[in-house]
Amino acid sequence: MIVEAAALGLGLGVVTGMPLGVVNVAIVDAALAGRTRFATGVGIGGALADTAHAILGFIGVGALLTARPDLVRWLALGAAALILTYVVVTWRGREQHRVTVDDSSFTRGALTGVALTLPNPGALAAWVAVAAVLWPDATTAEACALGTGVGVGSAGWFALLARWISRVRPDHPAIAIVTRSALVVLVGIAGLGVARAL
Repeated sequence: MIVEAAALGLGLGVVTGMPLGVVNVAIVDAALAGRTRFATGVGIGGALADTAHAILGFIGVGALLTARPDLVRWLALGAAALILTYVVVTWRGREQHRVTVDDSSFTRGALTGVALTLPNPGALAAWVAVAAVLWPDATTAEACALGTGVGVGSAGWFALLARWISRVRPDHPAIAIVTRSALVVLVGIAGLGVARAL
C-alpha cells in the first residue's frame, strides 16, 4: 500500500499545484522578473509546506487543528500578513527593468515558499478534506508516503512553471501588466483569507 500511496500523492501534488494560488502567483511574478532561482525556490518551499499539510491531513492531526476556530483565525491572519509583507517587499524592490542576471537566492525563495504556504489554514483544511475522501484510514506510513508523493508532485509542477515562465522574452510587453496583476492577485488572496477568518 505504500507504493500506491506514494503514487496517489504524486498525482495529487501535480493536480493540486496547478490551480491559481499564492505559490503559483509568486513563482510567475519572480520568474517574469528574471529571478528564476528564487522562483524555483519558492516552488520547492511551497511543495515542502504541501508535504507537511498532506501528512497532517492524512494522519488526522490536521482535522484536530482545523476544528479549533481561534487557531484557524490566527493562522489565517498570520498567513495574510506574510502575503502582504511579500507584496510590499516585492513592490518596493522592483526595478524598472527586468533583471538580466539571476543573482537571487534559491534558499531565500524556499523559505519564502514555506512562509507563504505553511501557516495557511485553508491549504491545511483542503488536505483534511482530500484525506477524508480518498484515504480516511491511512496508517502513519501511508500518510507519510502520500505526503512525500504530494511534495514531489508539487515540486515538479512548480519547478516546471518557474522554468517555463522564465523563458518569456525580457522585452515582452505583457510582463509589466502581469507582474503588477500578480501582486494585486496576492493582495486579493490575502484579503479573502482575512475575510474568511473574521
